[in-house]
Amino acid sequence: MDAAEKKALRKQLYVNQPFQRSVISRTIMQWYFYLSAILLVVSLGSAWVNPEVFALKHLFRNFIYFLPGVIASVLLLPLFIYDMLKETNKIAGPIFRLRCEMQKLKDGQQLNDLRFRDGDSWEELADDFNSLVAQIQNERRVYDENDQKQKVYATNQ
Repeated sequence: MDAAEKKALRKQLYVNQPFQRSVISRTIMQWYFYLSAILLVVSLGSAWVNPEVFALKHLFRNFIYFLPGVIASVLLLPLFIYDMLKETNKIAGPIFRLRCEMQKLKDGQQLNDLRFRDGDSWEELADDFNSLVAQIQNERRVYDENDQKQKVYATNQ
Protein backbone atom coordinates (compact mmCIF):
# COMPACT_ATOMS: atom_id res chain seq x y z
CA MET A 1 0.00 0.00 0.00
CA ASP A 2 1.56 3.29 -1.07
CA ALA A 3 1.44 6.60 0.82
CA ALA A 4 -1.48 7.99 -1.21
CA GLU A 5 -3.64 4.95 -0.44
CA LYS A 6 -2.75 5.18 3.26
CA LYS A 7 -3.65 8.88 3.32
CA ALA A 8 -6.97 8.19 1.60
CA LEU A 9 -7.76 5.49 4.17
CA ARG A 10 -6.93 7.91 7.01
CA LYS A 11 -9.58 10.35 5.74
CA GLN A 12 -12.23 7.66 5.28
CA LEU A 13 -15.17 8.11 7.66
CA TYR A 14 -16.54 4.58 7.30
CA VAL A 15 -13.80 2.23 8.49
CA ASN A 16 -15.93 -0.29 10.39
CA GLN A 17 -19.31 -0.16 8.70
CA PRO A 18 -21.26 -2.56 10.96
CA PHE A 19 -20.16 -0.75 14.12
CA GLN A 20 -20.61 2.73 12.72
CA ARG A 21 -23.97 1.92 11.09
CA SER A 22 -25.17 0.55 14.42
CA VAL A 23 -24.17 3.73 16.26
CA ILE A 24 -25.78 5.95 13.61
CA SER A 25 -29.04 3.96 13.53
CA ARG A 26 -29.20 4.04 17.33
CA THR A 27 -28.61 7.80 17.27
CA ILE A 28 -31.45 8.31 14.78
CA MET A 29 -33.72 6.03 16.81
CA GLN A 30 -32.90 7.93 20.01
CA TRP A 31 -33.52 11.24 18.24
CA TYR A 32 -36.93 10.00 17.07
CA PHE A 33 -37.92 8.73 20.53
CA TYR A 34 -36.68 11.94 22.13
CA LEU A 35 -38.90 14.08 19.89
CA SER A 36 -41.85 11.72 20.38
CA ALA A 37 -41.43 11.74 24.15
CA ILE A 38 -41.32 15.54 24.26
CA LEU A 39 -44.48 15.79 22.18
CA LEU A 40 -46.27 13.19 24.29
CA VAL A 41 -45.24 14.69 27.64
CA VAL A 42 -46.16 18.24 26.59
CA SER A 43 -49.50 16.98 25.22
CA LEU A 44 -50.26 15.08 28.43
CA GLY A 45 -49.35 18.19 30.43
CA SER A 46 -51.69 20.26 28.28
CA ALA A 47 -54.47 17.69 28.73
CA TRP A 48 -53.90 17.73 32.49
CA VAL A 49 -54.15 21.53 32.66
CA ASN A 50 -57.10 21.75 30.26
CA PRO A 51 -58.99 18.43 30.59
CA GLU A 52 -62.17 19.57 28.84
CA VAL A 53 -60.35 19.57 25.45
CA PHE A 54 -60.02 16.16 23.75
CA ALA A 55 -56.50 14.66 24.24
CA LEU A 56 -55.81 14.15 20.51
CA LYS A 57 -56.55 17.83 19.99
CA HIS A 58 -53.76 18.63 22.47
CA LEU A 59 -51.44 16.28 20.61
CA PHE A 60 -52.23 17.90 17.26
CA ARG A 61 -51.98 21.45 18.65
CA ASN A 62 -48.62 20.73 20.29
CA PHE A 63 -47.33 19.04 17.13
CA ILE A 64 -48.15 22.21 15.16
CA TYR A 65 -46.59 24.32 17.92
CA PHE A 66 -43.36 22.27 17.94
CA LEU A 67 -43.22 21.78 14.16
CA PRO A 68 -40.54 24.49 13.60
CA GLY A 69 -38.33 22.82 16.19
CA VAL A 70 -38.92 19.41 14.59
CA ILE A 71 -38.04 20.81 11.16
CA ALA A 72 -34.90 22.43 12.56
CA SER A 73 -33.84 19.15 14.16
CA VAL A 74 -34.52 17.25 10.92
CA LEU A 75 -32.33 19.75 9.07
CA LEU A 76 -29.59 19.36 11.69
CA LEU A 77 -29.76 15.55 11.72
CA PRO A 78 -27.25 15.11 8.84
CA LEU A 79 -24.78 17.27 10.77
CA PHE A 80 -25.31 15.10 13.87
CA ILE A 81 -24.78 11.96 11.80
CA TYR A 82 -21.59 13.37 10.23
CA ASP A 83 -20.29 14.33 13.66
CA MET A 84 -21.14 10.86 15.00
CA LEU A 85 -19.24 9.28 12.09
CA LYS A 86 -16.19 11.39 12.89
CA GLU A 87 -16.37 10.46 16.57
CA THR A 88 -16.88 6.74 15.93
CA ASN A 89 -13.95 6.89 13.52
CA LYS A 90 -11.74 7.81 16.49
CA ILE A 91 -12.68 4.45 17.97
CA ALA A 92 -13.14 2.30 14.87
CA GLY A 93 -10.09 3.69 13.02
CA PRO A 94 -7.51 2.54 15.57
CA ILE A 95 -9.15 -0.88 15.83
CA PHE A 96 -9.07 -1.15 12.02
CA ARG A 97 -5.35 -0.25 12.03
CA LEU A 98 -4.68 -2.74 14.81
CA ARG A 99 -6.40 -5.51 12.85
CA CYS A 100 -4.33 -4.68 9.74
CA GLU A 101 -1.12 -4.75 11.76
CA MET A 102 -2.10 -8.04 13.42
CA GLN A 103 -2.62 -9.54 9.96
CA LYS A 104 0.87 -8.39 8.94
CA LEU A 105 2.28 -9.91 12.12
CA LYS A 106 0.46 -13.15 11.43
CA ASP A 107 1.91 -13.18 7.90
CA GLY A 108 5.41 -12.77 9.33
CA GLN A 109 6.01 -9.29 7.94
CA GLN A 110 8.29 -6.84 9.73
CA LEU A 111 6.29 -4.11 11.49
CA ASN A 112 7.08 -0.56 12.48
CA ASP A 113 5.73 0.87 15.73
CA LEU A 114 1.97 1.30 15.64
CA ARG A 115 0.89 4.90 16.16
CA PHE A 116 -2.60 6.33 16.01
CA ARG A 117 -3.64 9.79 14.86
CA ASP A 118 -3.86 12.67 17.31
CA GLY A 119 -7.27 12.60 18.96
CA ASP A 120 -7.81 8.87 18.38
CA SER A 121 -8.73 6.59 21.24
CA TRP A 122 -6.75 3.58 22.41
CA GLU A 123 -3.24 5.12 22.56
CA GLU A 124 -2.31 2.71 25.36
CA LEU A 125 -3.45 -0.17 23.14
CA ALA A 126 -0.87 0.84 20.54
CA ASP A 127 1.86 0.85 23.20
CA ASP A 128 0.81 -2.60 24.42
CA PHE A 129 0.70 -3.90 20.86
CA ASN A 130 4.16 -2.49 20.11
CA SER A 131 5.56 -4.25 23.20
CA LEU A 132 3.93 -7.51 22.13
CA VAL A 133 5.28 -7.18 18.57
CA ALA A 134 8.79 -6.54 19.89
CA GLN A 135 8.57 -9.65 22.06
CA ILE A 136 7.20 -11.82 19.23
CA GLN A 137 9.80 -10.57 16.76
CA ASN A 138 12.57 -11.21 19.29
CA GLU A 139 11.29 -14.75 19.88
CA ARG A 140 11.09 -15.31 16.12
CA ARG A 141 14.66 -14.09 15.73
CA VAL A 142 15.90 -16.42 18.48
CA TYR A 143 13.95 -19.31 16.96
CA ASP A 144 15.40 -18.59 13.51
CA GLU A 145 18.94 -18.43 14.96
CA ASN A 146 18.45 -21.76 16.75
CA ASP A 147 16.95 -23.27 13.62
CA GLN A 148 19.94 -22.05 11.60
CA LYS A 149 22.37 -23.50 14.17
CA GLN A 150 20.60 -26.87 14.01
CA LYS A 151 20.82 -26.88 10.20
CA VAL A 152 24.55 -26.08 10.33
CA TYR A 153 25.05 -28.78 12.97
CA ALA A 154 23.07 -31.31 10.90
CA THR A 155 25.10 -30.60 7.74
CA ASN A 156 28.39 -30.96 9.69
CA GLN A 157 27.39 -34.42 10.95
